[in-house]
Amino acid sequence: MVTATSDYLKPISFLVVDDRAYIRRVIKGILETLGCKRIDEAHHGGEALSIMRSWPPDIVLSEALLTPMSGVEMLKAVRADKSNLKFTPIIMITSETRREKVILARNAGVTEYVAKPFNAKSLILRIREVIERPRPFVDIGGSYFGPDRRRRSEVMSEGEDKRGKGGPRPPPDDPKGSLTQEQIDKLVAGDAIRER
Repeated sequence: MVTATSDYLKPISFLVVDDRAYIRRVIKGILETLGCKRIDEAHHGGEALSIMRSWPPDIVLSEALLTPMSGVEMLKAVRADKSNLKFTPIIMITSETRREKVILARNAGVTEYVAKPFNAKSLILRIREVIERPRPFVDIGGSYFGPDRRRRSEVMSEGEDKRGKGGPRPPPDDPKGSLTQEQIDKLVAGDAIRER
């Protein structure tokens, strides 16, 4: 039994999707420490979809590499759903950090993407992004439905972006190598997550 040290997540429900029981236990422990009371579990994407249709969680935390239905396939099914289920925030928590795999999840409409191995702080920061700074959903006529990929971390009161325009661009990431968490954040939502 985990003792809650906060009630931050008390009103939020989660679905944790991973084929490994110990990963589900670790994630549940983090959530329970922050006061979460409503957590369900699934072993793969198909099971997760069934649970979501009968009990829609506020946030889904899912591994990408699952069988028989992967986390990305589940994500695509959720975003294609005709009900309000399609607006469910989905955070991928996975060891799959190759650029093309992150882009695949981003293009399917992932909300946030956490690289394994992860720590509690890394996961909590992305959950806070979903709760405290939700990105609006964008529908681009069949080619994309999901959260707006542009995270605006510093916006002036007049609505202008404080980041400068133009200037040299950073070198592209190695397309064959694994990405860091900061690179993943920029690729998924256009900016790094910062502590407040």
